[in-house]
Amino acid sequence: MKFTSELKYPKPVDVVMKMFTDPAYFERKYQALEVSDFAVTQHVAGDSFSLRYRFRAAGETRVPDFARKLIGDAIRVGQVDAWHVSRRVGTIDIEIGGAPASVHADMKLEADSAKTSVLKLDWQVRCGIPLIGGKIEKLIAGDVQRRTAADGQVSIKLLADYA
Repeated sequence: MKFTSELKYPKPVDVVMKMFTDPAYFERKYQALEVSDFAVTQHVAGDSFSLRYRFRAAGETRVPDFARKLIGDAIRVGQVDAWHVSRRVGTIDIEIGGAPASVHADMKLEADSAKTSVLKLDWQVRCGIPLIGGKIEKLIAGDVQRRTAADGQVSIKLLADYA
C-alpha cells in the first residue's frame, strides 16, 4: 500500500533540517507524543545523518482482534530516520515488533517560500501475511497517517527552539 503525506513548517529549510538532525529533538518529540520506552540505540552525525531508536506506541492505537495475536496491545516500534543533509533527502524505515510488516518512507524537505518549508513523504506499507495482509496494511497506514499529523503538530511547536 502506498500513500503520500506533506507537513508544512513555518521556518526555512535550514532551520527545519537543523531540528531533524538533532537527537534531542526526537527525545522531546516522542515525550510529547506520549510513547513509552523511547531509547536511541544508534546515532551517526554529519552529512549522512541517521538515528536508530525504539519505543512502544500505545495510546490511540486500535489493534483489531485479528491482529492482536501478532502485535499485542501496544505496538513495539524500531525506527531509523536517515538524511543526506546537504541534499535534504532521506528515508524512514519502521519495523513493527511481532508483525511481518514494514513501513518505509522517502522524504524530501523543500522550501515552500523563503520563510516556510514542506516535508514530502512517500510511504509504502507492506505486510507478508496471506489473506489478511491487506487489512493489516490498511490498519498500519491509517495509524501512520494519524501519527504523522500529530508528529507535525508537535514538531512545529519544537521548531521555535531552533530558529
